Amino acid sequence: MRRRRYQKGSLQRRRHGKKRVWVVQYYDAEKHHRYHTLGPMRDLNRGQAEKEQVEFMRTINGGEGEESRVRPVLVSEFVKQVYLPFCRGKWKGSTRGTSESRICAHIIKDLGNCQLESFTPTFLQAYLHSKVATHGFWVVDHLRWDLTSIGDLAVAEKVLTANPARALYTPTSAKKGACPVMTRADVEKALDAVQFREKVILQLAIFSGLRPGEILALQRRSVAPDGGSVAIDQRVYRGDLDAPKNGKSRVVAVPPRTAALLEEWLALAVEPAGDAWVFASQNGETPLWRDNLLCRHIRPALSKVGLGWVDFKVMRRTNASLGQDAKVDPKASADQRGHGIGVSLDVYTKTSLEKKGAAAKKLEDSVLGRKVVRMPRRQAS
Repeated sequence: MRRRRYQKGSLQRRRHGKKRVWVVQYYDAEKHHRYHTLGPMRDLNRGQAEKEQVEFMRTINGGEGEESRVRPVLVSEFVKQVYLPFCRGKWKGSTRGTSESRICAHIIKDLGNCQLESFTPTFLQAYLHSKVATHGFWVVDHLRWDLTSIGDLAVAEKVLTANPARALYTPTSAKKGACPVMTRADVEKALDAVQFREKVILQLAIFSGLRPGEILALQRRSVAPDGGSVAIDQRVYRGDLDAPKNGKSRVVAVPPRTAALLEEWLALAVEPAGDAWVFASQNGETPLWRDNLLCRHIRPALSKVGLGWVDFKVMRRTNASLGQDAKVDPKASADQRGHGIGVSLDVYTKTSLEKKGAAAKKLEDSVLGRKVVRMPRRQAS
């Protein structure tokens, strides 16, 4: 990218209330006209004001003298002018919304006026450690990824010779939040608590492993005649249709009892046209919004039975975890949810304490045998 030219600034007189002051005008990193007050005219003559001007503009120019004629690139300049425009071409709407807001709220806000070339691994690692006090593991971990990605592009654009963020790690003091999973009893309680439409949606999420955007993007043409499968070739995010996650279409199996409910819902509430939305909004012309569905219909009903903590992420983990307990083939389970088996086992599947106990007992029995060993009682002294 082109670097900003060296600025001298423009020294001017201004009136602030009853006071006359010296100010210097300049352009910031976003090319907006700004000014900086140097001091009252009664305290500074023109020669002194010019010296203050030179010192202030030295900070704006990144510490460079006039002979350099250019100054190093600022983080805010590179991210806004190069990195974000480059990434928007590959990010989906959901990724773009979360990633851009995170980068602007943290990296640009905290480091925007820093010179990109001044970054060192120790400086950036200290920055990540400072974030641990106010943010959880996932925010800090994503910031580490963002800094690494920004550095990689800066190297490719020849702004940096090496990426200082490559050595970063997520601090061990960053704690992960709880990742709750529904039990079998919780699932039954939840299905009894919601209305018919929401029951169909919950069963598709919990038993077929569909994402909320995939469920709400279903059209009548997507559902097999017997309801036993659905074709996932699109998803919806905040009203916008897009390709499925990772750009991969797939066919997902629907178990018999859920298929029967889906068929009943199609007969009762869905228009016969192939492009009719299976879960339409009130006007029938657009699909439901996920947040409205969750906040207005699902969560209030579940809160009444003590399950207000359940959301679509919990349902997705529940699909993976209860599937493991039921000894469902891990590959088939991962294919249903539409991701790799490693993600399935490492991220979504949570092992219950009961199953951990059974595994520990199985190991103990294999080593010590099934004979119960009773320790002799100690005699009271």
